[in-house]
Amino acid sequence: MIKNIFIMKSTGELIFYKTYEDIFNIKLTTSFLSAIFSFVKQTLKTKELSEIEVGPFRFIFEIEKANSSELMFALFSDRTDNLVELRNQLREIKSQFLHQFDLQLLTENFDGEISKYQNFGSKIDEIMEKSRKLVSEEIQNELLEVFQELHTFSTFVISSALLTQTGRVIVSYLDENVLSEIIRLLESRFIIGNSRIHELISLEDYGILSLVGIDNFITVIQFQSKCPFESALIISKKFSNRLKKIII
Repeated sequence: MIKNIFIMKSTGELIFYKTYEDIFNIKLTTSFLSAIFSFVKQTLKTKELSEIEVGPFRFIFEIEKANSSELMFALFSDRTDNLVELRNQLREIKSQFLHQFDLQLLTENFDGEISKYQNFGSKIDEIMEKSRKLVSEEIQNELLEVFQELHTFSTFVISSALLTQTGRVIVSYLDENVLSEIIRLLESRFIIGNSRIHELISLEDYGILSLVGIDNFITVIQFQSKCPFESALIISKKFSNRLKKIII
């Protein structure tokens, strides 16, 4: 879940913020983000600040260069939120904001008055709403019925999920740590250009994990470690075929 969105100068002056979950002191947070950017810029000799993970949370950044200054767009979310989707949303926020407001006034001639930017929050709501629904409520209910049958009739199944190939969650009964590891895998594959999983089954510390690709989606089943691989494969394929009839 997204916690906060910040738009600020890299020197620390806050221009806009939107809060979904009030867990931060805004002034301290902007100072922290400014310090991080300054460290990256001066010590590592780069302005490429992409994302930072802190425990179960993640900051995602987009930087816009403006003459001698930079404008920083930052999004704070749960670690398990999909990186690819959040990155696209943040880029759209940046694009819409720069289209609506003059970059020169935001950087070189910034007067510290931020109230005139607060109406931009409604534009962010529109951006988020557009990307929220991947399937209709009717399809969602059909999917849930199939998941319930899987968990009811297969004693080997621990948990399961339906994700997009980029790691966005549609339905998930997975433990948060297991889900986080799968999302990391999908995100890393997407970043290097290997964006599709067709079939993957592996033995992990937490049991047998089976991933089956269905076009733009992936079914995930976590089995008990004592489950025979052949049984896991059969159950996974039957499960994915049932979901395919609903979502494709």
